Amino acid sequence: MSINNFINASMRNPVISAFVFMLIINACLYSPVKGQKEFGFKVPDKMKKISIPFEQHNNLIIIPVTLNRFLMLKFILDTGVETAILTEKIYADILNLNYVREISISGPGIADSVRALAAAGITFSLPGGIIGLNMNILVLQDDYLKLSESIGDEVHGIIGYDIFSKFIVEINYDNKILNLYNPDGYKAPKKAAKIPIKLKNSKPFINASLNQDQKRENIDFMIDTGASHAALVDYSNVSTIDLPQKKVKTKLGRGIAGEIPGYLGRMDSVKIAGFEFDKVLVSAPFQGAYNKVIKRGARVGTFGGELLNRFNITFDYHNKFLYMKKGKNYKEDFEYDMSGMVINATGINLDTLKVISIDPESPAAIAGIKKDDTVLSVNGKNLRTHNLSDIYALLQSKDGRKIKVKIVRKGERMKKKFQLKRKI
Repeated sequence: MSINNFINASMRNPVISAFVFMLIINACLYSPVKGQKEFGFKVPDKMKKISIPFEQHNNLIIIPVTLNRFLMLKFILDTGVETAILTEKIYADILNLNYVREISISGPGIADSVRALAAAGITFSLPGGIIGLNMNILVLQDDYLKLSESIGDEVHGIIGYDIFSKFIVEINYDNKILNLYNPDGYKAPKKAAKIPIKLKNSKPFINASLNQDQKRENIDFMIDTGASHAALVDYSNVSTIDLPQKKVKTKLGRGIAGEIPGYLGRMDSVKIAGFEFDKVLVSAPFQGAYNKVIKRGARVGTFGGELLNRFNITFDYHNKFLYMKKGKNYKEDFEYDMSGMVINATGINLDTLKVISIDPESPAAIAGIKKDDTVLSVNGKNLRTHNLSDIYALLQSKDGRKIKVKIVRKGERMKKKFQLKRKI
């Protein structure tokens, strides 16, 4: 059973965002208590469609979820998650959850594993009157992920298969609406590409074609709404094509067990059904740092939100189809951070910017910006007037763009200037 959540470095946050989360649970969870009549979400009587507005940060979909009819929290919607996750134990303590066992979790990085608590008998509620009874949740004993800091908004958990298995799920990226349909009597969207999916360990896979250096290979990619990146490829499991010749060595992100080193490059093209994209950014983790997780997940690659948000997509697990229709972002270029500095939101209200790492040869470093600097504004933007995604977008907006950064270091205010520089 695997649980993924990636916030990709190449698209928004240059370090934390490539792989915030990938978990492998090394123990079986638990079954519904004997005699329980209902388990999981139930499609309400006479329901045809329920629409839920969502927030979007770093290409991730964030929806409201209420636990035990009392505590409303924000969860990332992630096709890679089988069992829901609560990332901060304080909320489990408030709810006085019933833990049934402690389990070991491994993920990419340095350490071998971390511990989590499995809780049962939870009631989940979604907007529109959708209720899930006697459900399970994993509670991380420590907030290893720091999702709120890397996203710039409060995020408390991750949910996936519990929703995708019960409903037909349409993600309208254009309007930021999540539509949940009753599978009975559902009619497929018009003028959308109909693509077969394979469900492996509760996760959706589609076949796509990669083209690199005039070589082409068909690969099964997991469709991962919990990943911010455009594409990730485990090249050790690819037979025909190689890593792009032009690439940069970088810290792709951070998992629960440590940082994830790897390469960032561009594939010549990616073809999904009748859709084809050129110069797609691809993340390639080093084999030693990530290989065991890839193998356990039995996958060669993933497509994440930076590619998916160019469509409006519908998941039909019941009939095993994915519907894709071009969205307003379809023709946008694939870009990545060009400043070389990684900034996170900090403080009780997540309204302070802080440099958490910096590439020593980057434009920001050459301009004199250092790790642990407090950032007051970037071209006049701060977290009081904009969200963190807006600032990430600015730092990947255009090669040569002039950037003005106001910082504070040890009580001293400074102004720094540099120009964005595209590396690949």
